[in-house]
Amino acid sequence: MTRTVDIRVPVPGGWEIATTVFLPDDAAGRGRVPVLLALPGGGYSRGYFDLPADGYSQARHHASQGTVVIAVDHLGAGESSVPPSEVTTLPTVAAADTAAIRAVLARLRDEFGIDVGVVVGAGQSMGGQILAAMQANHRTCDAIALLGSSVVQTVVPRRPGAEQADWVWGFHWLEELSPLAESDIAAGIPAKSQPRPWASLSVPGFAVTLLERGVVADVAAAVDVPVLLAAGERDVTCPLLTEAAAFTAARDVAVFQVERMAHMHNFAPTRARLWERLDAFVEHARLLAPAAA
Repeated sequence: MTRTVDIRVPVPGGWEIATTVFLPDDAAGRGRVPVLLALPGGGYSRGYFDLPADGYSQARHHASQGTVVIAVDHLGAGESSVPPSEVTTLPTVAAADTAAIRAVLARLRDEFGIDVGVVVGAGQSMGGQILAAMQANHRTCDAIALLGSSVVQTVVPRRPGAEQADWVWGFHWLEELSPLAESDIAAGIPAKSQPRPWASLSVPGFAVTLLERGVVADVAAAVDVPVLLAAGERDVTCPLLTEAAAFTAARDVAVFQVERMAHMHNFAPTRARLWERLDAFVEHARLLAPAAA
């Protein structure tokens, strides 16, 4: 059984960050508990990690494995504060997200009696780029996973024979569409024009820069914790080994590609394979963390 708690956190600037914590029922009092931070991509909210259909909640899957999950709406997105777009630069969003996460971790310890162990970040698409900046500038996590998130060059794929990039084809595995994926497409790809429980009608201001080559290369080069780079068979990243080469300071870099999966991984028919790989990465990070020695 998984318990959920919504927590709004004040952060510097007079803003608030909206989070949802997914708590395994035995989290308190069972020793050091791993924590997974779940950061959504542009056009999506923290609800992306808890899609409203049986078998589609990534957060509940990880909680069922004993991991506390903290899903976050970035500053400028979802139910968090939405300042003017010129305010929500990558450094500002990374700092606000980090401040909120640290406050939630403190509450887990002080109010919920949870002995927080290894902290692993998982960022999908734009969330991965924010996560890289958080790690480079604030050392937020013990390990990070970038999911469908390029630090080299975001590239929207083309259908075979097509002359232009196809956002819908790149975002969803159209060969096996679920009702949830059909609903997501109807809400707008890549920008959302209709509300959904997993959608954000706003995005941070810096999001418009993410198609530029190398826009987060500097923060990737500063990451020195274990890194997992995962993508779907059809995604918006460069080849994963090319992406891996950007993490020049990392002591441990792994890549994982999932078949029958496009960019929006949690809608894909093979989504559970990615979740299970993340479970293994959390355990790997736990074994490598200094506290485990």
